[in-house]
Amino acid sequence: MLDLHSTEAVLDIEHLAISFAQPRPAVEDVSVTLRRGEILALVGESGSGKSMTARAVLGLLPPGARATGSIRYDGEEILGLPEADLNRIRGARIAMVFQEPQTALNPVRTIGWQLREALRAHGTRNRKAAAARAVELLRAVEIPEPERRLAAYPHQLSGGQKQRVVLALALANEPDVLLADEPTTALDVTVQAEILRLLDRIRERTGTAIVLITHNMGVVAEIADRVVVLQAGNVVEEGETRALFADPREPYTRTLLASVLRLPQLDSVVEPSAAAPAPATVTAPAAVPAVEFRGVHVHYGSRRRGRAFPAVTDVSLQVAPGEVVGLVGESGSGKTTLGRLAAGLVPLAGGQVLLGGEDVLAAPRSQRRHLRRGLAFVHQDPEASLDPRYPVGASIREPLDIHRVGTPSERDARVAELLEAVQLPASYTTRRPRELSGGQRQRIALARALALEPALLVADEPTSALDVSVQARVLELFRDLQERLGFACLFISHDLAVVHQVADRVAVLRAGELVEVGPVGTVFSRPEADYTRRLLDAVPVPDPARRGRRIRELAS
Repeated sequence: MLDLHSTEAVLDIEHLAISFAQPRPAVEDVSVTLRRGEILALVGESGSGKSMTARAVLGLLPPGARATGSIRYDGEEILGLPEADLNRIRGARIAMVFQEPQTALNPVRTIGWQLREALRAHGTRNRKAAAARAVELLRAVEIPEPERRLAAYPHQLSGGQKQRVVLALALANEPDVLLADEPTTALDVTVQAEILRLLDRIRERTGTAIVLITHNMGVVAEIADRVVVLQAGNVVEEGETRALFADPREPYTRTLLASVLRLPQLDSVVEPSAAAPAPATVTAPAAVPAVEFRGVHVHYGSRRRGRAFPAVTDVSLQVAPGEVVGLVGESGSGKTTLGRLAAGLVPLAGGQVLLGGEDVLAAPRSQRRHLRRGLAFVHQDPEASLDPRYPVGASIREPLDIHRVGTPSERDARVAELLEAVQLPASYTTRRPRELSGGQRQRIALARALALEPALLVADEPTSALDVSVQARVLELFRDLQERLGFACLFISHDLAVVHQVADRVAVLRAGELVEVGPVGTVFSRPEADYTRRLLDAVPVPDPARRGRRIRELAS
């Protein structure tokens, strides 16, 4: 039986410092010891040095970076090793799982080819042996029908399946250390729970030590044995998970834990005041909805070729003026499709979509342009939605220019007003997106969306990539702006705690069908649908004391 409580160090990092041509080093002084068979969590805000520390272990730092200190694997110094020597360690002894599986996999190669290449790179030359091992690896990460999946391409797999393939690639050569950089950030709660259980089983089965980099404190409580807290490139606190959660010593750690959003307990009694209060701007029920879906159907693919599948099936839903409705469900449930339907960006197979009482798709093109002016989007990744070539002031001003709102000087004044509304100084107009933090970029994206004073905002996973403390500040800003400006919002998220924080009502989607809708406090505390209860059960709880019980519940 494997000893999962060994005191023997497999990886020892001492006084690591990483500097660029910048005033502040990316990592200033980090010392971390990883024991055999343990799961160690590195937590902290963006820029704290978590990912840089992990990349330094494998010599994967960006050009121009300089690392000093000591990194010892199995007692051997590996910091500064020649590339040829590092290549013998990478993937074979120490492997890494990156945050976004879609970018980690080659889109033009099959899953089987990529697994066989990983095996051949470290000595498995026999084709039959490599093919058999590839099937074994997919089975180990619990992908159904592994023989058939070898011929699949990444785009043919779900997000959770792609993450499992990345794990299989990392485990191909049975490494002693697995560096997992935000492996569950973009996943729905049920898939996230499956990946966490898989990581725990891999550790138990193989004895692989895991460094888990995450900003999700619920994930940390669920799976980590020890926690190291980083701030501005320094270790500020470390300890056993239960002890650190129960009695954090440092103010920064306490701030991180205090920023974690929590869901109500299931079946708890919810008084009317406990549910999310309706904003003062919500209009009476008789008012024309900001958006209304009437029995909408959407099919993707070609129906004539028999390859169409339903993305949305007979969904009817209203969002009142000034109301925030959360859309939750697993990947492929139809959340984003509904948001795109509101803007007329997805062809309807049946039903109607009304903006302010007007049928979007039936309206003449000139009127459709006017209707769309009253709708705005905030996307999941602000870095991808902002043009890196232009200063952020130009990005905020762009909707005003397109719709020719006011004079040039009035548009400039509006940009300054919007920056003030999202609590950023007017001097930021000249900055490029790369010069801003993730939270600042999301504020810019919000300012841009509000430029034309929309009646409806579609927010698609607007906080999923943010650290807990930054997420808390962005959500507070969102609530403040929504109450002051009174826009309606479709808030799409896989983070149920975030939806509970901001939404008045919640709609639960599964495989394109609406399974439950109601006040968010009621649905999340007393769900009527079994599917909603399963979603809530899968949410990682930031309470290490419940860890063993939750794993048993989820496994049953």
